[in-house]
Amino acid sequence: MNSLTVKILAALVSILMITTICTQVYHFFRDKHDTEEAVLATVNEDIVFDGIIVRDESVVTYNGGGVLDYKYADGSKVSMNSTIAEVFSDEKAIYARDRIAEIDEEIEQLEKAQDPATTNYVEPEALLSGVRGGYYDLLEAIENRDLEKIPEIRSQIALNSNMYGVITGKEAGFDEAISELKAEREKLQSVAAAPNDVIKADKTGYFVSYADGYEDQLKIGSVDKLGESDIREVIKGGKNPPANAIGKTFNSYESKIVGIVKADPRINEDAKVSLKLNSSRTVYDCIVDSVRTDGENMIVVLDCDRVDQTLVDSRVLSAKLIFDEYQGIRVPRSALRFRGDEKGVYVILGKDISFKKINVIYEGDDFVLSENTSDEEYLLLYDQILLEVVSNKDVSVSSSAERDEGSSE
Repeated sequence: MNSLTVKILAALVSILMITTICTQVYHFFRDKHDTEEAVLATVNEDIVFDGIIVRDESVVTYNGGGVLDYKYADGSKVSMNSTIAEVFSDEKAIYARDRIAEIDEEIEQLEKAQDPATTNYVEPEALLSGVRGGYYDLLEAIENRDLEKIPEIRSQIALNSNMYGVITGKEAGFDEAISELKAEREKLQSVAAAPNDVIKADKTGYFVSYADGYEDQLKIGSVDKLGESDIREVIKGGKNPPANAIGKTFNSYESKIVGIVKADPRINEDAKVSLKLNSSRTVYDCIVDSVRTDGENMIVVLDCDRVDQTLVDSRVLSAKLIFDEYQGIRVPRSALRFRGDEKGVYVILGKDISFKKINVIYEGDDFVLSENTSDEEYLLLYDQILLEVVSNKDVSVSSSAERDEGSSE
């Protein structure tokens, strides 16, 4: 084979390779479609609710000086003559008393962890299970902001862990740690003086360790007189409590929550609604006590019969009224198509394009939610939804045949 023939063959092979590559590139870009994956979405029909909490409250005062050590968490029920706070000359005495209480608990726990009467009857696997369960409980408490449970959960985790160390031989005992704790307790004993004074509740009720100055102004009997400007003024704040105020009490856990919302026909008197604070995951069940229209907005008064630390932390609350919740497959409105009387979308799998029906359960501004189903005729999770216009010649044969069959029926 002469050199000319070799050159001609090489040129032909090169042309063939270039043509093949160009064809593949052309088909790649030609077959590339504008799609969106079908995924689950949840929609809450929430209404923004800015409001205030109204109770019949009484300010608790103290005219002496010193540092207060409150004995109850905010929102706790107290009985008449119970000690709601102790008065100390400085914070060192309060710290010493609290730390001594912690040390006593730690010593008791360590003694229990190495006591044969306890360890001889516990299986290591049960203790490990307890530790794992404790961590799950701890995460749940943090997620739900239920901070009051954390010390008890942490204590139980430590006890199970210490007992496991003793039973498995990883810990010889805790005598040295107990001795150190006792020595620390001894040093603190001289600082932990008795309180200079005590403050007692003058009646049975619920106690909160702060006052905001609105206790005399906001009463349950006058909520119907509150206008939008009154509510916004309280939300704005700026009022000062009496100089000698150290807290407040209220007789009942029932309260009125007065808020401003955009006018909505779903809010009617005696309707049951759910209220979710923006600062908490807790949902409160309430009943609409009254509704008044004020311009474009409505003033809504809710009855709430719960007391917890979240609801007493502040006079003002930012929340949402929760109505229906919908969960389904999100479909862009731009992808909606009609095939006869059927509403649906076109989906693509490989090179095959087919029509999938949808069952609309919620309509948004630029999307709809379709029922999540396992029926192959309907849009399924993770289908690739075509956003572009589809012509009849692009639809797969099986889909066209189904369409013709449906038309003949």
